[in-house]
Amino acid sequence: MELIVKEARKVWIPNHPTHGYRPGRVNDNEDNGDTLCVVDDEGTTFQVPKTEALAVDPACLTGVDDLLTLGDFNEPALLHNIRVRYEEDDKIYTGIGMPILISVTNPYQNIPGLYSPETMRQYKRFASKAASQTGGGLPIHLYSVADAAFRDAMLSEKANQSIIISGESGAGKTEATKRMLAYLAELQSSKHESGGRRSVESQVLDANPVLEAFGNAKTVRNDNSSRFGKFIEVEFDTSGKLLSAQTLGRPSREATGEGMGL
Repeated sequence: MELIVKEARKVWIPNHPTHGYRPGRVNDNEDNGDTLCVVDDEGTTFQVPKTEALAVDPACLTGVDDLLTLGDFNEPALLHNIRVRYEEDDKIYTGIGMPILISVTNPYQNIPGLYSPETMRQYKRFASKAASQTGGGLPIHLYSVADAAFRDAMLSEKANQSIIISGESGAGKTEATKRMLAYLAELQSSKHESGGRRSVESQVLDANPVLEAFGNAKTVRNDNSSRFGKFIEVEFDTSGKLLSAQTLGRPSREATGEGMGL
């Protein structure tokens, strides 16, 4: 590790007072035996044990779409990469390969174009290129994950698929669910219902606010938190046409001082 540290000249400062982990420059002019003298961007000096020193991968300092492209995948690199993307570009989604999406906690602000009809149409048109990968394609998004489960897995492999959305209270699980359901409904837009009756996809979307009205409550983290876990089953035929959907709910237990929900 010492050889890597000297080559990189940057290591992670653990337990940083403001950022949890923070990259710092190794001051080679000071040798404190078993510790490294590390200086953060503000000029504050920290002592990092050599046995715990982790070299900083330069890629995470600028932020990458896919964490698997980092040269060194560890907790500091993951957290710092996500923070850089969010603070500099309001990019709240980062991928770990195609199947896993990490969403920064609720940004509590409107990000222009993030869920616009045009953005949805882009992912619908270029879904095969939506994976977060070097060399092109659309950036990873809720829409790309939903499309991969629908087209690349369910239709191509003829197998049932599951999308698991989890996080702490107020993280945006309910919103993410609604956005994915809206995207699946958009995929049905070319398959018109006959007879003038409301489509199944529109009924699925309209049912969610009714369920939330009976199951939301205030928690320490969130004034309008869903207080029950939901299992939503959406059925399609072999061509991908949405046939039916059902929602099963279960009240969630509130953890001391915080309140969690899945």
